[in-house]
This record gives sequence, structure tokens and C-alpha cells, in this order.
Amino acid sequence: MVRLCLDIVSSMEGRFPPRLQGGKGIPQGVIIYATEAATHVRREGAPMVDKKQISKLYSAAKLSETEQSVLEYLLNNIDTLDDIGIKPVAMACFTSMTTVIRLSKKLGYRGYREMMYDLKHLQHVSREMNQSLKDSSVHFVCHTGDVDVFIAALHRNRMIGVNGEGFSRIVAQYMATKLVGLGFLAVIQDFLETDQFVESNRNTLSCMMLISKSGQTEAILETARACHDAGITTLAFTGNEDSELAKTADAIFTIHDDHPMDLKNVKPNCFTGSCILAFEELLSICLDNLKQEGLAP
Repeated sequence: MVRLCLDIVSSMEGRFPPRLQGGKGIPQGVIIYATEAATHVRREGAPMVDKKQISKLYSAAKLSETEQSVLEYLLNNIDTLDDIGIKPVAMACFTSMTTVIRLSKKLGYRGYREMMYDLKHLQHVSREMNQSLKDSSVHFVCHTGDVDVFIAALHRNRMIGVNGEGFSRIVAQYMATKLVGLGFLAVIQDFLETDQFVESNRNTLSCMMLISKSGQTEAILETARACHDAGITTLAFTGNEDSELAKTADAIFTIHDDHPMDLKNVKPNCFTGSCILAFEELLSICLDNLKQEGLAP
């Protein structure tokens, strides 16, 4: 089942059809999205969802061009679509209500209302987590027992795998370098194919640390699934606790993502830095535990 993830995209080159743009008396640089119920104004250049990225993130749902356009519209206007019905959305996207309903079904929802609720909920969860972490001295949120899984994985004197794509590769490199400096055996998956990496190291890997802001990065998901099938413990560092990565991992450490819809990471965001801090906090707990047991490296 495909569920909407926190990490959707943020900027885009294209625009909605010309029919949706501007009008008499509208200031230059303003794009108008008119519906029967309301008129939504967005200044040109403001972050918008990229249909190409939607296609990438929701490839499993096999969305049509029209369905992608509807999702694009909803994501770009989620903060202004309070209690708006399905008919105005269909009209704004120049499509039928059936298409909007079909979109919600393809994304794994029972209907339009449930899809809209979940979209808004994702935004609320992000803001709530931000406040929670501000009131806390740590930079991650996890479930009971997840820290124990982390400690157990580093207890074993075996190889620790690390992987991250894009900006998350910075975190992966930091983690691996830090672990090696502490006497652990750590390796970044790098350019090795997932099947080859897991098969070659399945008997030596104690765990695999996977970093993905969205939790939907396909290369990271592929590694997570392969490790799961091979019985290798997976530790996920992500901004989306409801992502596919979080569902697959043995332990999930959720890091606050300032801009969950900014897939291209063009906005100032503390996720990468907070991810490193969260790792250091977990490492500190782990090393204290190992020291007490006389097992510190």
C-alpha cells in the first residue's frame, strides 16, 4: 500500500496549465488557482511540487498524468484547502471527481477525505515534533527498545554497514569515519550493488545504518529490504516515521525535518546536522553502556 510520505518536493520549473494563471487586475508574478469554493494565491517562485518528483516518489502507484496533476495541486495548496470538497478540486484541475477518487484509492486511502486528512496530519506531525525536540535535550525520537537494538548492534565486534544518498551521504560518511576512529569496523556501501554488498557481507555485518530524510529513497529501501531478508539488523535515521524505510527497519530514529516537502533540499534545514547530533547522542549512550561492561573499544 502506498502512503503519502513526509518528504515530497519543493521547487519546480513547470507551472500549472495557462488557464490557471493570472487574470485581469492580477499583479505580475502572481499565479491564481480558482475553484468554485475559493481562490488560492501563490506568488511565482514560491516552493511548488514538481510533477517529475511526484512520479518518482509514487512510482509504485502508477499515477497517470492527470492524477499527478491533481496530487501536485493538492500538495501545493494543502494549507489553504481546509474543508474544501472534492468537486472544487476537480474543477480547479480541469478533471472529474472520479479521477480524484481514483487518485486517493491508488495511494492506499479509502477515499478523498481520508487522503486530505492524512496530508494535513503529516504537516501537523512535523510541527509537533519540532516543538517536542525544542523542549528536549536530544535530537531524535524513537520507540521503546530501539536504543537497546542500537547498543546490541554495536556490541557485536563485527562490521557495521552505513548508507545514505544525496545529502544523507554526508551523514553516512561522518558515521563511518567516527566509528572507525573509535575502533569499530565500519564500511559505506558506496557504489556496490545491493545484492552483491549484502550477499558478500551477510556473515560479517552486525547491522546496517541507513539514512534517508524522506524514508522513501529507492536505493536505501532496496538495501533495507535486502538486509531484512538476510536477517541483518537495520537502523534507520529518517525524517518520516511513517515511511517505507521505517516500516522495514528494526529500529527507527526519527529526526525532525524542518521542510518535509523539500525533496531537493533547497531550503535551510537542520535535518542533516541534527542527524549527526542524534548519532553522537546514541553513540554516547552506547559507549557508556560498553564501558560499564568493560567492552568499550
